[in-house]
Amino acid sequence: MRKIATLLCSVLLLCGVAKGRNYDAGGVVIDPSTITAFDIFNSAHTQFNTITARSAAMAGAMTSLGADASSMSINPAGLGMYQTNELTFTPMMSFTRSKTNAQSFGSNNKNRFAVGNLGFVVKLRESSTGVTAVNMGLSYNRLADYNYRYSLSNAGFASNASIADVYAGQLTAGGITSAQLKKNYDGFGNFLWSSYDPTYWGAILGYKTGLVGDGSGRWGRDMLTAQAQVGSAAVVESKGSAGEWVWSLGINFNSKFYLGMNLAATVINQQKSIYYGEEYRYASEPQLNYRMDYFNYDQQTRVKGTGVNFKIGGIYRPIENLRIGVAFHTPTYYNVTYSYQGGMTSAVKAINNVDEYTVDSKGYINPPFSESTEVLIDDGDYSWRYTTPMRLMAGVSYTIAKQLILSVDYERSWYNTMRMKNSPYGPLYKGFIKDEFEGSNTLRAGAEWRFIPQMAVRLGYGFCNGALDDDDEIYSSAVIYRTEYMSTGLGIALSKHFTIDVAYMYAKNNLTPYKTFYGYNTGEDFASPTFKSTISRHNAMLTLTVKF
Repeated sequence: MRKIATLLCSVLLLCGVAKGRNYDAGGVVIDPSTITAFDIFNSAHTQFNTITARSAAMAGAMTSLGADASSMSINPAGLGMYQTNELTFTPMMSFTRSKTNAQSFGSNNKNRFAVGNLGFVVKLRESSTGVTAVNMGLSYNRLADYNYRYSLSNAGFASNASIADVYAGQLTAGGITSAQLKKNYDGFGNFLWSSYDPTYWGAILGYKTGLVGDGSGRWGRDMLTAQAQVGSAAVVESKGSAGEWVWSLGINFNSKFYLGMNLAATVINQQKSIYYGEEYRYASEPQLNYRMDYFNYDQQTRVKGTGVNFKIGGIYRPIENLRIGVAFHTPTYYNVTYSYQGGMTSAVKAINNVDEYTVDSKGYINPPFSESTEVLIDDGDYSWRYTTPMRLMAGVSYTIAKQLILSVDYERSWYNTMRMKNSPYGPLYKGFIKDEFEGSNTLRAGAEWRFIPQMAVRLGYGFCNGALDDDDEIYSSAVIYRTEYMSTGLGIALSKHFTIDVAYMYAKNNLTPYKTFYGYNTGEDFASPTFKSTISRHNAMLTLTVKF
């Protein structure tokens, strides 16, 4: 169980853009030891066009359309339009490709098989007047894909900025000394990581592997000189998804007005790996007893939990060919556990082996310095509880000559209403979210042309402008600020009982600029170069439908 030992430092480090009184540190490599406001935002970023092949092909513009399993997660009123019982199953493949304004470090590709939808709808009541139909549905719908990999390499050795400088600043601001760290062991020789807030753990690993030291009375670089030229590389790899189990009820009033509601149990699971490494070149042999040549830092995080939300919606048909739909989604109330572990190794050459380390034939300390933190698990009283934004959706669709359907949706999501519950950082999160986030606007448009009764061709386009107050701000991690997607698909009715729908969707996420690390105070500032990345997804989907 997590122990909050140094709350002040955690508050100063959490959100990155908020400058602390003593030291403000952050970046992709610095921040993984805790959940940030941007992690909440990323978990709340839904993708309604990954549920069924029909909804994907029409870019998720389904608020006023119905009789599709995606209705249960978009507008449950569409459930009232079903005329038969139905079973659906949607397998999909996702091919993710990333680009960064720097040389890549290994592959930036990630492929994944997933299930977009699995569900059924049954008719509970059917009548010719009044309440024409009452339908019930149960479905699993996939809402978000967390599978991606982006990397970067800054191997030009044009900079001498090192993450070691940020670690030195953190330990200095926290009032931590090497004398304290040397005494922080139990009776069995195990380091007591829980004595320090996890935001310090990376800096402590840096001390234990020779990156930083305070032998001169103040923290600074230890086994590398200030003149060392620094080359670096970083990899961020994520896998997982968010989905929901939806129980829905749809009511048809004389095929004129449709009302729907549902209760959804959401499931979120994301595992993330962050690698960072530096290697050093020296113009001349440094005047040190020991010389560090490189180090590697690996961090692993996992967010896993469940949530609940409620949706209500209506669809009105003032004339036969026109449909107008509205849906409201309450915030999702999440309860998640969070785990973290970091490990660091370094290669150090003994130039003047005053400490009599064992060295190999090339003069390197053997075994190399290597240290791992304990596994941090936030659960029980320290689990993270938060709410995602509420959503309002409106859509209009029109049918031309019983062959062509045109559909347009608008969605407003109030991300500045996200809240952290039951967290020691709650007050800070509330003010930070209100200042840095705003409502987002999403527009979706889709078309379906049924040129023969048994076959339909579909197209779609969607755009989301993001939810950040400033898209150019450098936050503690890379955040999606704009999403654009295009899609196409085909529907084939093989018989009155069996149909197949296929779809291809291309989605592009633009990320805010980010740094791998930064540390700012009233004196000297240290930071990596600024990077920008985009993540593109190619989704191929197949929906199998059985009607009975």
